[in-house]
Amino acid sequence: MDTNVHSQDVRAHLQRGALLHVGGDLDGACREYQAAIDADAGAAVAWNNLGFARAQQGRLDEAVSFYERALEIDPDRSMAHANLGLAHVARGEMGAAFERLWRAVEIDPRNTLALGNLGRLLLTSGQFDAAERVFRTALDAAPHDADLRVALGTTLAARRRMRDAVEEIRRALDDSPDHARAWAQLGSILLASHDLGSACDALRRSLALAPEDCQTRHILATALLARGQRVAAEQELHRVLGFNPQHAAALVDLAVLALARGEGGPALDFLARTRPSDENPRLLFYRAMALRAGGRMEEANALFERLAASPSEKYGKLSAQELVREGIGEAHLTDGRSS
Repeated sequence: MDTNVHSQDVRAHLQRGALLHVGGDLDGACREYQAAIDADAGAAVAWNNLGFARAQQGRLDEAVSFYERALEIDPDRSMAHANLGLAHVARGEMGAAFERLWRAVEIDPRNTLALGNLGRLLLTSGQFDAAERVFRTALDAAPHDADLRVALGTTLAARRRMRDAVEEIRRALDDSPDHARAWAQLGSILLASHDLGSACDALRRSLALAPEDCQTRHILATALLARGQRVAAEQELHRVLGFNPQHAAALVDLAVLALARGEGGPALDFLARTRPSDENPRLLFYRAMALRAGGRMEEANALFERLAASPSEKYGKLSAQELVREGIGEAHLTDGRSS
């Protein structure tokens, strides 16, 4: 076959695959990428693209094998290293993920996708200094990338540099005023900074763009509670449950509000709607409080004792205090210091 015709055939399959991929037809895209590989088994880009489509379909083992094949053909393909790194993240293989993402950036220091994902991995692993450096490097290459700007703001907030964080998020919104996650993150940072009115305004802007975002709606309820607006907060919590009936944090908050009104029965009803497998200590603590409010002392104390077995945890300490109050536990504090 003529080399030019052969190359054109491979390019045609890749182009059709990319169009189908962008359009959301992953199966069609995979067929075109495979056709490109059938035409030229050495087409590293086709192997990489096929791997990416398979990863989006949740077929991670296949994706990894296709990325690895791409890298056998072209060891310096930065995007294949980056994609393989993301596949490792999805499989919980963080050491391998870091290795691949760093390699992608080493090959192409302006690979903003790799930089962004590396920065997020550093952020979630608590390496805030390194995450900030990586995000700033990415923004040097793509200064108007709102997602990167929001990620940098999130990192600065994690470092307790709230003023700088707010500035970065607002810069992201200057470029992308309809960026729902940027408004949500701004609201969260303002809430942490105790600017409650501005936090509520930002969170409402986010929800106007993404009304089904339960996490943001729950944060808005938290901000409203902090402002003493209990009725409005409860309304938001019930809206959360309208989207996600088993949203544990919203159910626990509604139970706490019911307990504050002395309504142990409704509190238990809210907590009974959580997933049976949910072992969150806050949920268990307030279930014990609701059981006690309902007169079910034996069940309540059993839960308190279970939590108190972890005295270094917040709800372990609170449970120990509740047991002391009931005359079951023993106080271990003398003059405000541990004995």
